[in-house]
Amino acid sequence: MSIQKKSLLNSLNTTKKAIVASSAASTPDNPSVSAPVSARVQPRVKARVQARVQARVQARVKARTRAI
Repeated sequence: MSIQKKSLLNSLNTTKKAIVASSAASTPDNPSVSAPVSARVQPRVKARVQARVQARVQARVKARTRAI
């Protein structure tokens, strides 16, 4: 590898590190673009699951209260 290529790679790595260091820290509510997929998908899945569970629980409560 030539010296020019090595120099270019080093400057790109340095730039990448600077961008990562200066970017806002990701939070569970607002994960960064480079965050793992699970961190980005989990909040949406959690909201959907909670809605489904709540609907099922309410249906069971209504059914039990009617039976009594």
